[in-house]
Amino acid sequence: MKTISRILLLPLFIQVGFALSQDATAEQNSNSAVGVNRCIAHEDGEPNLFIWSHKNLKFSKNALRTSSSKLEKSHKALLNRADRALNEGPYSVVFKTSVPPSGSKHDYYSIAPYWWPNPNNKSGLPYIRRDGERNPESKSSASDRVALNHLSSNVSTLALAAYFSDDNRYAKKASELIRVWFLDKKTRMNPNLNFAQAIPGKITGRSVGIIDTYDLVKIVDSINILVYLGQLSSIEIEVLKQWFTEYTLWLITSDIGKEERRRSNNHGLYYDVQVAIFSAFADDFRALRAMIESIKRYRIPGHINRKGQMPHELKRTRSFHYTSYTLRGFLDAADLGECVGEDLWNFKTKRGVGIKLAIDYQADFAGKLGTWKFKEIGSFDTKSFYTNLVRAEDAFDDVEYEKKARHYRQENNDSLSRLLFPKTLLR
Repeated sequence: MKTISRILLLPLFIQVGFALSQDATAEQNSNSAVGVNRCIAHEDGEPNLFIWSHKNLKFSKNALRTSSSKLEKSHKALLNRADRALNEGPYSVVFKTSVPPSGSKHDYYSIAPYWWPNPNNKSGLPYIRRDGERNPESKSSASDRVALNHLSSNVSTLALAAYFSDDNRYAKKASELIRVWFLDKKTRMNPNLNFAQAIPGKITGRSVGIIDTYDLVKIVDSINILVYLGQLSSIEIEVLKQWFTEYTLWLITSDIGKEERRRSNNHGLYYDVQVAIFSAFADDFRALRAMIESIKRYRIPGHINRKGQMPHELKRTRSFHYTSYTLRGFLDAADLGECVGEDLWNFKTKRGVGIKLAIDYQADFAGKLGTWKFKEIGSFDTKSFYTNLVRAEDAFDDVEYEKKARHYRQENNDSLSRLLFPKTLLR
């Protein structure tokens, strides 16, 4: 098996295409740095997780044993979703109705979500951009995008339901979905994204399509739960690790992957997090550490200003949504940092810029979303905002985040975040 870090490390900090000043990239050490490798130091008899916390899952499972548990509503909602998932799928790239330019249905294919038929041409080609307005065609059966999203959602739902309920039906179904998408030669996805977010009449695939596979991030921790539950064989795990190794090598070496890595908005961050967690799953922690270093040196100072704003996202037509969305990537990165003893939660550059500053900037609008002065077409989606606040409370043990999260607790009272980060509810 090729080592990801051997290919990744040489060009990573030489060829990164960000024009940042030395002052912006220099970092200071946190006084409260994480001192242990959380992923290696997990307790015996518990799943080895990268972003989810085995301690939190164990805490929630123990809390659910009491009849008056405040987590029960979220638990019931999880089991209801898992029961539906038992009758859904399987999912595969070969089930789509279109054929990618390669001629192989095993290659992933998706259509750019914010591009629409050109009304000035009979053929509708080339498509034109309407930012923030999703073209229904991107969710059609011609594309793999919805199938991948359903795979991610159902596998994670089923794996967590199996963990909390000890019901093997859920674990067996999740394992079946994994086998069809990744392992079965007749239905498996080729480990590349050459044809993601294509624009009809313009281009057959784009680097920005790499963000599609952020859905695989949840699948990695779900796989580790299924391993813990004894539902995947050692041979199947090795094949899965090989698949993620090959996909990560494609991310690093392909022209499309290199272009995405150079992006300075949420795409570049989500690229780094994908390479980080997929490398960790493939047992290459040197590569994981390299990507955490990239996030410290380039993503944090390049994306967050001294007010805690993320200017790249504030330019969007759904600025609040994309601020929440990008923060999720930073929070995932901070959890991954703990796997190699890096404290991204409290890290700051010499200019005082860090993830916590960005969390606090958006958190200040809790309970007063009407004062958000940037463009937000449609209504405010508080689901991701609520989850980020709950995660912040869990990470910093700061009751102020819990107070802000209360504004949205009622509308998110069945949120999975309550089971993943139970401190806020059970304080």
